[in-house]
Amino acid sequence: MTGAWTGSSSIVCASLNTAIDKQLVLPAFHLGEVNRVSQVDATAGGKGLNVARVAKSIGAPVLATGFAGGSNGSWIMNKLQEIGLEQQMVSIEQESRICLNIIDEGGRRSTELLEPGPNISVEEKDRFIALWRSLCVPGRWLTLSGSLPRGLGDRFYADLITEAKLAGAHVVLDTSGTPLELGARSGPHTVKPNEDEFRQWSGSDPRDYKAVRRMAARLGEYGVQTLIVSLGADGCLAATPDGRLWLGLPPIIEPINTVGCGDSFVAGWTVACARGLDIAAALQFAVAVGTANAMTPGTGQVNLANVEELLPRVKVTSH
Repeated sequence: MTGAWTGSSSIVCASLNTAIDKQLVLPAFHLGEVNRVSQVDATAGGKGLNVARVAKSIGAPVLATGFAGGSNGSWIMNKLQEIGLEQQMVSIEQESRICLNIIDEGGRRSTELLEPGPNISVEEKDRFIALWRSLCVPGRWLTLSGSLPRGLGDRFYADLITEAKLAGAHVVLDTSGTPLELGARSGPHTVKPNEDEFRQWSGSDPRDYKAVRRMAARLGEYGVQTLIVSLGADGCLAATPDGRLWLGLPPIIEPINTVGCGDSFVAGWTVACARGLDIAAALQFAVAVGTANAMTPGTGQVNLANVEELLPRVKVTSH
């Protein structure tokens, strides 16, 4: 699974709300007090860029796309170039955002502070749509991850999915709220809410497998082939419209940083699907990749050796 790439074309990872992800490490974090940072790290982020970086690290050819603006946008594009990640970004007038992840080493917890992002103009939006259409080729796998910046509207993911399907491409959608609901109705290949998002969306607990099957069947009417529901440390569910359901359980580890694990899972899932793995094997690989992210201090950073060590320890069962 972790050998040479066997997919038909590079995976496209869209990050429409790109960011400088800045990680601040403190011995202890105290609200309302002066806190001195012991370590600072910054990466080119936004959920889609996390997906792209991880997919590249596990052996897939990747193209990152999205919006980038101002000095922050230039910094993001330079960072992608430094790691050899191919990119086609749409330049925008407003500044790309900065997101902070505060890691409290003593309390073993992290706190995220996320800026809302720029306002995308109609002209910038149209330029991205034209680029997206050119990237949607038959058989290609594309990912849509994260929040939508202002100016695009809640239907934007849905419209992009429609374009991809018309071209014969496959989309993995990982977002929340109204963009998730509208996007799912356009029939992406995979939809991936987390536990809280599934509850809000369906009104049910994802540990109720009947509820997950009902949702998968409902999504199947729109053309969704797989519903993925992440349960954090309790693993991940994969369900299909015909009633099949699998649970992938990660091995127990000592997590260093859990930010980016969901994005890493999406990278693993998309790479596995592009390589033609069946659902159980794709789920096993994706859980291993997501777990490997928790073993490193960076956001969306995966060591391939960790993935290979974890893979046989991930248990996948059908229910």
